[in-house]
This record gives sequence, C-alpha cells and structure tokens, in this order.
Amino acid sequence: MLKQFVGLISPKMKSLKRIYGLIRKNGAVSTNTLIELTGYKPATCARLIEELVQSGVIYNCGLGESSGGRKPLMYAIEPNANYLIGIDISRSFTTVVLLDLKLNILSVNKLEMQSFCTADYTLEYICNRIHEMLHKHNLPLQKVLGIGVGVFGPLDRESGMILEMENGWGNINIVEYLKKHFDTLILLDNGANLAALGEYRRRYWKDIDNLAYTLCGTGIRSGFVLKGEVVDSKMNMDSSLGHIIVDIHGPKCSCGSYGCLETFSSVSAIRKEIIRQMKRGKTSVIQDIVNDPEEIRFDHILKALDDRDSLCSSVVQEAAFYYGIGLSNLVYLMRPDVVVVGGALGPKPIFFETAMETAKQRIQYYPNYQVEFKAASDYNAVAVGAGSLIFDYFIETA
Repeated sequence: MLKQFVGLISPKMKSLKRIYGLIRKNGAVSTNTLIELTGYKPATCARLIEELVQSGVIYNCGLGESSGGRKPLMYAIEPNANYLIGIDISRSFTTVVLLDLKLNILSVNKLEMQSFCTADYTLEYICNRIHEMLHKHNLPLQKVLGIGVGVFGPLDRESGMILEMENGWGNINIVEYLKKHFDTLILLDNGANLAALGEYRRRYWKDIDNLAYTLCGTGIRSGFVLKGEVVDSKMNMDSSLGHIIVDIHGPKCSCGSYGCLETFSSVSAIRKEIIRQMKRGKTSVIQDIVNDPEEIRFDHILKALDDRDSLCSSVVQEAAFYYGIGLSNLVYLMRPDVVVVGGALGPKPIFFETAMETAKQRIQYYPNYQVEFKAASDYNAVAVGAGSLIFDYFIETA
C-alpha cells in the first residue's frame, strides 16, 4: 500500500496516508489520539485504521493506559511491511545498509576507501552487497521502497550526478547507474543533510523541531533540521562549517582564508600537527607502530588515544577546543534544540567532551537557552538518513 501514497491520489488515500504518517511519528498510538490529531469522525477514523491493518502496514500492538474506561487498543507501523536501502559514500568508507521501516539496521556492509576504490569498483561493490543482503533476508526487490544515497562532495540532485570527488568520481551519474541494476526508486542527497535527517527521525522528531548535525572527519560538515524539515543546501555548502574563522591569525586553509575551523579540528589537521610535533622531538606510542611520522594514519592516532598517549591526547583536545568555538558560533546563529557531534572523530569522548564544555562556556550569556549536545550514536547516520529519505518520499511529501 505504501507505494500508492505518491502521485495523484484520492481523498481517501490521502486520509490513509495521513493516519499512517501520524502513527509512524508517534509510535504506539490509540484511535482516540488519532481522532484528536486529525479531526476525523470516530467512525471514519476507525474505518481508515482497519483498512491500514488489513493491508498489513500497521498492526495492533497491545493495550494502552486507561484514562478511566477500557484500555485502548494501540497501533504501530509494521516494520517489515517494506524495506529501505541506504548508502553512504564518503572519503573514508562506503556503507550499505538494509533497514526496516522503523530504521532498524538489519544488515550492514562497509568498504574502506583505499586507492583502488574507483567509482566503477565502488559501484560494483554496492550492487553486489545489495543483492547479497536481499538474498540473505529472502527479500524480493519489490519489497524495497527504494535506495537512498548520501555522498560527500558537490552534487546535482536533479540529474543524480556526483560532480566532483577524488579518484575518478567526478561527473558520475550514480542514480542512472543504480537504476540500470535495480528497478526501484533511487534518490541522491548530501551526506551531511542525511546524517541530520537520520538522527532526527530515529531519536528526536517526537520531541523537538530543530537539530544540527556536525561531522568531524577528514573535513568538517554540517546538516540542519529546522521546524521539522531538512534545510536544503542547494549551493553544496555542507562544508561551510569547516570554513568559519575561529582564529584570524591561524594557518592558511585550502579555501584561501586563514584560521578556518578545518585547519584546527579536522582529522587531517590533527594528523599534520602530530607529525609536526614528533619531528620536533615529541615522543608518542605511535613511534612503536611507524618508523616515519609521514606514515601515520588516523587509526594509529585512535589507538594512541586508547593508550592515553600524551601527545595525541593534547593535540586532539586542542582541536576539540577550537571545534567547541565553532559549535558555539553555530548555536548562536541557528539556535537548535539539539547539536549532534558525529563523523569519524566527533563522538570520541576526549574530543566530544572538550568540544561540548567549550561550547557551553561560550553560550552562557543566554542562560535561559538550554541546548543539548549529543555524541552521535553510531557511524551509520548518513546511510540511515539515506534510507529515511526514501521513506519520507512516500509518507512526508504532499
């Protein structure tokens, strides 16, 4: 039935779609609550609910709390009525996930993006993993609502084109490629937007309207949900957070400015600073792993942090301090209810806690404004958001 919720639909189908969307958002919900939310007559609402139950897209999930009379029947969406596929293509990893309609991850595959991971290689990997996941779960493609794709780098959503990425990714029409292999809906969007959407849909949209999601990794990116809607960055400016100035006397950035947040807090900036200090004689447990500081990788830094290496810890904490300044600027401008810190580095306790405390200290001027800072719950937010993009296409669009 969900595939009937798009295009030119009848008034009755619009009512079914509205009821389903409210159940999706609110979780277990009673008929009386749906009557209050929609204004439908009790008989009409009951009839629509029964039709959704009979079609298998919602189910009776038990009894709710009584408000004085009989306990009400509660309804929830059927998570296995259909499925979603989400893809995240970043500089570090390509991630492919299979999701149910409650955005639970049923299967996940990751490819580390090394030098041999050209566009052709990666797209073939994606297709093979999708086939494997469907076979493993005994699912026909018809049960999949669609495939959502999140990418890092400039893109053209209308054409489905990735405009610029390293290693031969420029001007790749990923939507066209996937449509040749899968006869289903394919949607493409910016990875930072999808990270914000995925986190918002899974954890926050019942309670808040405004969320900022920041990603600290090789670069620094951000996506926003304002008044329950993802802010569309049509100008491909998802990396703009990385180019706010946090020190006018700071290092020169790739953008040409000086003192951009990215020059202090990105993974590449941290690596560069650790190498610089090691060459000047500072010691680190990394010296037990590599002979040449230029061979240091991000996983070496993470291991050193786990070992409480003083050099890496101090460099990362300083990077987090500047990131906290960036977060405070973001909070003043966007005024979100929640700021989620994600990416390869953001959720790490030593980084997140320093950044959070720094940001909180700098927004004390408005003591009545209570913003929450949260570390990202996992590293699959973009892929989950890509799946949610598909679900929203059927349920949230007019």
